[in-house]
Amino acid sequence: MKFIIRTFLILSIIISNAQTEETESSIETLVKVECNQVVKGEVRDKNTGDLLPDAEVILSDKDGHVLETQIVKEDVTFSFKIKCETAYKLEGRRVDFTAESKDFTTSDEADKELKLIISLGKGNIDFITTDTIVEKEAAKLEDIKPEEIVDVLPDKVKVTRDKYVPNIDPIYFDYESSYLNKKAKIGLQKIVDLMTQYPKIIIESASHTDSNGSDSYNTWMANRRVKRTVDYIIKKGIDASRITGRGYGATQLINHCSKNVECTDKEQAMNRRTEFVIIRI
Repeated sequence: MKFIIRTFLILSIIISNAQTEETESSIETLVKVECNQVVKGEVRDKNTGDLLPDAEVILSDKDGHVLETQIVKEDVTFSFKIKCETAYKLEGRRVDFTAESKDFTTSDEADKELKLIISLGKGNIDFITTDTIVEKEAAKLEDIKPEEIVDVLPDKVKVTRDKYVPNIDPIYFDYESSYLNKKAKIGLQKIVDLMTQYPKIIIESASHTDSNGSDSYNTWMANRRVKRTVDYIIKKGIDASRITGRGYGATQLINHCSKNVECTDKEQAMNRRTEFVIIRI
């Protein structure tokens, strides 16, 4: 009887040790398999370097299936946990900017931190180092001649102040207002018709204010006018990737009515406008 008990105890210990070794081996294997990284960054305006709150950042797999979406807050930062040795796509979007995306594949280095800046507008997404500094540049409207413009749209385009623009008048806003009046909607419909007729054209909506008010207020108001303008065009069926926008405040007045200069209401009203510039054909 003692021999049987002793044999049973020895077998139990052997089995227990084998199960423990198997469990430890499984845990060790699991630890080796779990290799993760983090991709983080922020969203900025390509032209000015300004932060872009309320932008949407989308992480997808290599087949385009959305894995996670984040709406950046006031600090405009995003952060995603990702796997090692895996292909991903990162896309940034904002209503008044062109969507930009970047495909990348992670390495086999565990706990690696990838840092990116998503530059919306005319820019793209670039990997950066910790010491990278985002340079702020004054926005400049350059004399850009879209490819084949003379042959493609000879009667639809004009040159104004060294810019190629649709042969359509700017739309104008009431004082301290971003709402689209009846006349403005008629003008926007002409832009929609043009973009529908030429499905490859990309246009920038540039909104302005008069010189009344503070710089911060004028920038805020111009951005509201941009948003309403772009939203209206998109709601009419134009893809968001084809219409960009930016508010310039009172930095690009078209007459002498700068701050502290006496002007009539009609002269001031000429500056409360949204113009359209052809970016690409």
